[in-house]
Amino acid sequence: MSTVQNHLAGTSMLFRALDAAKNWRALGLLIATSISAILVMSVFGFIASRFGYGSMAMITSGIGGLLALIVFFTGFSAVGIVLMDQAKDNPARSLSNALFAGLATLPRFLGLMLIEFGLLIALVIVASIVLFICKIPALGPFLYTFVYPIMVVIFGVLYFAVVFVVNPLAAPALWDGNNVMQAIAKLWQLGKNYLIPVVLNQLVLGLIVFVVAGILFGMMAVGSMATMGLSTQILGYGASGSAVEMIANIGAMFGGGGGGSGYGLALMFGSGILFAIVGAIPLLVLISGNCLIYLQYARNLDTSAIEEKMRGAVGDLKDKANAAREQLKQAQVPPPPAPTMAPTEPALACPNCHAAITADDVFCGSCGHKLK
Repeated sequence: MSTVQNHLAGTSMLFRALDAAKNWRALGLLIATSISAILVMSVFGFIASRFGYGSMAMITSGIGGLLALIVFFTGFSAVGIVLMDQAKDNPARSLSNALFAGLATLPRFLGLMLIEFGLLIALVIVASIVLFICKIPALGPFLYTFVYPIMVVIFGVLYFAVVFVVNPLAAPALWDGNNVMQAIAKLWQLGKNYLIPVVLNQLVLGLIVFVVAGILFGMMAVGSMATMGLSTQILGYGASGSAVEMIANIGAMFGGGGGGSGYGLALMFGSGILFAIVGAIPLLVLISGNCLIYLQYARNLDTSAIEEKMRGAVGDLKDKANAAREQLKQAQVPPPPAPTMAPTEPALACPNCHAAITADDVFCGSCGHKLK
């Protein structure tokens, strides 16, 4: 099979992502963790409101927001692991196992995000330095003639690599069991060898998700109109065929007198549940599609050489950091004190001829003067 046929086959397998819409375990897990995150945020928000507007309120809100993010991304990662198992045709694991695995991937997610952010900052700094060099009189315009097209290519390729390869496929790389170094090596190989095929598959996946979302929300819109039309007549808010009167009757169900407020509350909760389910299904299709794209192009990658280079580079950085730390310690150690000379006894001299004598002499050895 030719390379083009392989890519076409890879694109057609994206329709397997539609099976995620039938994965009720993943759907329930996504909705449950999302609701849990909202509840955590609400509880801490209520506690923070009891502190007024002081520093304790800000600290409490910050803790609640952090815990809510941890809960949500743990659930999101667990959903991704469940869908990765489905994409690999592996036996379904328990939800508790998926949640623990999702929690374990959070540090790797954070590490990968920090590395990506650091590399982008380093690239911007290098590009800025090069552009400052191009400000040199006379030589600057000549250099900019070559710098401009090179930068255009680098930033353009980098944008597509980050948007269509790194960001959407980083999570599947971690869900596949890779550590941070292995994930970086595979993402580098994917961007280097399969950038255009992956971009095309991402566009096809985006179209599939858009169509699925359009169908689901269209069905919900039609169903809502039909249900509301019957509800306004049967539940006591009779309506003529006028669309304006129907909208007025719907408003009456939310805030009107009598029993309308109860129906309005039920309508809000029912609509919230409906929107949560309908909004979660396209997200599941998107996650599953990214898992399939990753597996399609990463399963045959050999990243051992890149991983070895990365380990060597990390080892060199550690050695340099240790050497710098030792030099800093040596610079901070005070110099040893100068040795002190033991005090010496003053020299003795003959009182008659001033010749040198010792303490044991009885007569001067020079003039014979009696010393004792």
